[in-house]
Amino acid sequence: MAFKALFIRPSNATGSAYMTKWGFLPAPLGLLDLAGEILRIPGAEVKIIDMEGDNLTLDDVVSMSVNYKPDMVGITLHATAAHNNAGYIARKIKESLPDTVMVAGGHHATFLPVEIINSGFDISVLGEGDETIYDIAMAIINHHDFSTVKGIYYRNGDRILKTEPRELISDLDSLPYPPLELLDSSKYTFKVYGEHEKVMCLETSRGCPYACDFCSVTPTWGNKWRNKSNDRIIEEMKRAKSAGYTWIFFTDDIFIVFPNVKQREELFKRIIEEKIDMKWIVQMRADVTSKNPELIKLAAEAGMGISFLGVESGSKEILKKMHKGEFTPQSVDAVRILSQNNIVVLVGMMIGAPYERLRDAISTVRFSRKLGRAGADAVQFSIYTPLPGTRIFDNALKNNELFTLDWDRYDVLTPVMKTKVGPVLDQIIQFYASYSFYIYKFIIGKIRNDRLGGIKKKLIDNGTQFILKMMPVYLRDFFSFPRFLFKTYDLYSYGRKKMKISQERIKEILQTSNKIVYANKQKNPYFMIKNK
Repeated sequence: MAFKALFIRPSNATGSAYMTKWGFLPAPLGLLDLAGEILRIPGAEVKIIDMEGDNLTLDDVVSMSVNYKPDMVGITLHATAAHNNAGYIARKIKESLPDTVMVAGGHHATFLPVEIINSGFDISVLGEGDETIYDIAMAIINHHDFSTVKGIYYRNGDRILKTEPRELISDLDSLPYPPLELLDSSKYTFKVYGEHEKVMCLETSRGCPYACDFCSVTPTWGNKWRNKSNDRIIEEMKRAKSAGYTWIFFTDDIFIVFPNVKQREELFKRIIEEKIDMKWIVQMRADVTSKNPELIKLAAEAGMGISFLGVESGSKEILKKMHKGEFTPQSVDAVRILSQNNIVVLVGMMIGAPYERLRDAISTVRFSRKLGRAGADAVQFSIYTPLPGTRIFDNALKNNELFTLDWDRYDVLTPVMKTKVGPVLDQIIQFYASYSFYIYKFIIGKIRNDRLGGIKKKLIDNGTQFILKMMPVYLRDFFSFPRFLFKTYDLYSYGRKKMKISQERIKEILQTSNKIVYANKQKNPYFMIKNK
């Protein structure tokens, strides 16, 4: 009988703000990558269930999974806030199919593997799971135990065991192409920019060499940045276009790093020469952007339609404490350069760092206005959230600064830790900053009579129409805000006085959180560059 694998993307308990507010749902690339590995096995069958793309309830997911009767189920914890939903799905499937092997992967599974297994999984994968998922499948097929599968925690009777660490994949070109045929492209929409726009995720690199204190990306990928060749990237773009996608979201945590500027320049030229003609979204650093204006101009010609900049704060002191490695003038220059090239500029900022004072938060709100004047089109104000795998999470856990370990709240939109300003006031500032930015941007645009050009005008016009259509949803959220504030206040009051995390649980978490999970034998400590 053929080996059957099922991969599931669960939703967060609070849902996806990107989907509900912007109609943005990118295809689940991580699950496609894993599916590609399984399809290397002769005769293997693979199915993907996307809880958001298929608009399913938890019980719908369980029912579909049980009916498929898989030998292995892989669930991605793409976000910490998906923990509880993922655990529920795993337990329910296991109740009906006790012999099915339940596997968890992703950032959260990497840094809380014991908790993951105790929530209902058989295996928690550490770090990148491409080769690991193949080895797990072969162990199941050959009826072997999992002790020889590198890079996992697994349940063995009443014990939870850890295997040898796995090396990073040095050559990303060696990975199978994502089997796009497993997905229905019509589900992966980008409605804010057009009713018929469809977005595929692709990766051109993995990792981040920087050390921001709030980010779990760096330890997840072993403090390294690796990239695919231009030949491989071009081929994947062509496949996405053939599958009906009009946008590509390059999931790279940093699309351009200083050592790779030349390779990106060559990539952009090839995209233009080969007339791929797709729009794409990237995540960039302000320092690289501000120092390479000609490269950004070329990128715009090649299809860069949207760029997300993680600016984080308007306070130099806070940026230094975050170990961001950037300064506010660079962010203004980067926004201006992107905007001048008719690229839609999205900016990420944070409120509520534990070392942030009220004046720092006010500086961030004011700085967002400055970025708006420079050309920023949208600002996403997040709540600073100590995610497992970060230094700040470990510190908060040790110092009793978390007032809840309810993973549903770790959605970077709701406070979970004690701060100098206070979580309720942090939430008020975040709410005010988010809504007031767009009012300010609208007024400034009218006063200055801003005239947009090229693709940016079309995107902004489409986005404006979508926002007007979604106005009832925004108004509902606006009037629901006091209820969210009261919930934060009640949870904070209870957690501050009564929540006690046992020393045993703290010790268990700290043994795995914020640890490099790879057997690192590479000489270069930060970059593994493929120059063509």
